Amino acid sequence: MKLMRSMALRFALSLGLIAAVVYTAVGVLIYQALASELRRADQESLSGKAQLISHLVLDMQPALDMAALTHLLDDSLIGHKDLHVWLLSSAGSVVYGKTPLPMVESTNAQGALHMRMSNGSPMLGRRFSTNGITNSSIHTFLLAIDIAPQQRFLASYRKTLILICLLGIGLTLCLGLLASWYGLLPIKRLSKAADLISPHSLEQRLPTAQVDLELVALSSAFNGVLDRLERAYRQLETFNANVAHELRTPLNTLINGAQITLLSDRSSAQLRETLGAGLEDLERLKSVVNDMLFLARADQGDKATSLSQVDLADEVSKSIDYLEPLLHEAGVSAQCLGQASARCNASLIRRALINLLSNALKHTERGQIIEVRIEQSAQLVRLSVTNPGPPLPPLVVVHMFDRFYRADEARTQSGESTGLGLAIVRAVAQMHHGDVFAHSQTTGVTVGFSVAA
Repeated sequence: MKLMRSMALRFALSLGLIAAVVYTAVGVLIYQALASELRRADQESLSGKAQLISHLVLDMQPALDMAALTHLLDDSLIGHKDLHVWLLSSAGSVVYGKTPLPMVESTNAQGALHMRMSNGSPMLGRRFSTNGITNSSIHTFLLAIDIAPQQRFLASYRKTLILICLLGIGLTLCLGLLASWYGLLPIKRLSKAADLISPHSLEQRLPTAQVDLELVALSSAFNGVLDRLERAYRQLETFNANVAHELRTPLNTLINGAQITLLSDRSSAQLRETLGAGLEDLERLKSVVNDMLFLARADQGDKATSLSQVDLADEVSKSIDYLEPLLHEAGVSAQCLGQASARCNASLIRRALINLLSNALKHTERGQIIEVRIEQSAQLVRLSVTNPGPPLPPLVVVHMFDRFYRADEARTQSGESTGLGLAIVRAVAQMHHGDVFAHSQTTGVTVGFSVAA
């Protein structure tokens, strides 16, 4: 069973099977063609001798001299030891030829007689009529060829042909094994190259420039898998570091506050203040954990449920109203442009819009306007939030939907954001069979997502 899992062996066996079919078919055709040609030659020999005998008997007319005819027939058979002639009377008795007559076993459609001599030798014969060319005692004559030598020749030829076919099949099988082994060498080289890839060398890729054309697609596909794995691995490393960072600060605050409280006597007001600060940190931890659980379910392929036909302009208005205190405090206004509806989960759409608006609010100067656009196409509805401001670096645009990603590496104002808002926007879009997008121009930054219409 292990051998049958070998591509080289299956390829060689397939070639051997093909060779067996081809050699068998060709061998049978050659053998049948040779046998047919020999039978045709026998038939022509019988017809030629029949014409000769008819001519000899005709020349003996009107007075048939049997002695002279016998002498002529004996002379005509010299050098044809396998050819036999019998002249028969109208009563069926032998006028000329060896007795007894061969026994007729069968007659084919062409009138050829398959006969057998008394010694068991097979013969192929034909009966001819004199058709009234003589008034003598000769009525018909029988011609037959001893085909035993022919059958021995065909048997020997058949054995030789079978031996040649077997040798050809065996040689094809061996050459097939060699060819398959040589043909699979590029795959073995790719396997060795793939075996060298480890978590410490994720940047390594399979070669595509110097491989066979048939393996270019395989190498490219495998390299694509490696690219995705490397991104996932790097993202996981960054994710673990960011999770540790996000959880460490509030946990340290809680621990330090509890230690200080336990080491000194505190009034009830001071205890309330300490507990209040700890509660804020716990709420922050709860928010991070809930967001991470939401993203984990989205990564597992969860789709949005409780779908209904939602007026997206109405959801935008509700999101703006929800953030109205923050907008008023920042001196920023927001407006909705466009209108459309889609079958979606209204609460998830509102959550994504609030995250986009909150992100835009952080980067909008006082007195400016945030625009929320709704654009509908045949299959998708796009919701985008544009805030005026300087363009973002290309690296920020590429990674802004990554979890815990912040353009500010120093993590300024880390207490105001967990860095999961835009990652949640992407998860909501994917749960509605859509995607996210971001564009940065000199006049502002546009960030949004799409959902199935």
